[in-house]
Amino acid sequence: MSPASVLMLLIGIGQSLVNPSPATEAEFIRRPPLEVKAVYVTSSTTRGSRMEQIIDLVNSTEVNAVVINVKEPSGEKFWPGLSDLITSLKNQGIWTIARVVVFQSNDLPPREPRLALKYSGGSLWRDRAGGYWLDPAAKEVWEYNANLAKRTLDLGFDEINLDYIRFPTDGDVDSIIYPAWDKKTSKERVITDFAHYIVTAIKNYRPHAVVSADIYAFTLVQDWDLDMGQRARLLAQEFDVLSPMIYPSHYRSGNFGLTNPAEYPSKVAKATLDLGRAILGDAPALVRPWFQDFNLGANYTPALVRQQIEALADAGYRNGWMLWNPSNVYTSEALNKE
Repeated sequence: MSPASVLMLLIGIGQSLVNPSPATEAEFIRRPPLEVKAVYVTSSTTRGSRMEQIIDLVNSTEVNAVVINVKEPSGEKFWPGLSDLITSLKNQGIWTIARVVVFQSNDLPPREPRLALKYSGGSLWRDRAGGYWLDPAAKEVWEYNANLAKRTLDLGFDEINLDYIRFPTDGDVDSIIYPAWDKKTSKERVITDFAHYIVTAIKNYRPHAVVSADIYAFTLVQDWDLDMGQRARLLAQEFDVLSPMIYPSHYRSGNFGLTNPAEYPSKVAKATLDLGRAILGDAPALVRPWFQDFNLGANYTPALVRQQIEALADAGYRNGWMLWNPSNVYTSEALNKE
């Protein structure tokens, strides 16, 4: 049994896992909408009455896709009814995207500390929010996430969306001891090599699956890896879709000459996308950004939410967008009705 197989067994302890039987490729060949317009959905929402409200939102507005957590920092989020839910969503013409949080993990490091970032004394390293991290250079972690993606596709998901594909950026990062990263290989090389590995593994298993990646928005503003490994122009050669997280509230005062960028979502989104076009050039990946639908930095009225969507079109992008609200409560007034 390979180390990653042992790792899979370990992760399954104490969890209710779903082991779907593999389906034929023909059952999964679906083309995404020309413009994927998605909302983010937590695992807990999928299992409660709130999911009906999400489905109603999709069926009554321009939204045509959902992004569902299958792996959060707290662990895997498979549950017995998930496959049936995905089948139902697909039968309604809804594009289904599985979100997988990759290197930030509060579940695995305590049980597999040999793969986790540590302090020099041997205790598990924590970021500013108290979260644990896996070593982005650990090949067993790569293999585990590739296997998890395959299991997710067997549930019927159309797309795998990878998040936290980076090195940590906050906390006492200078104190980190890496069990696998040699520090001679650049961070951007580690993350790009991981991207190539996992996309290849997924495509070999399910050639028609779409693989997307969430990246920091500022990787479209400055052409470097921000010291966390995400180099947009390199990742655009590996993934089908790049999803920069263009949340105006996350920009600093002074960015684009704005005192409070959160109050100017249109300017922030368009400026980011315009600069990104120059960095990405003719790279094959589509750009489908995350936009803000939550109150931070400003009260996000329907008008402010909509400004982001309109800025995408103004910047010449027609590949769609995704809305993020951690509570899964979305501003329907900002969306075109169907």
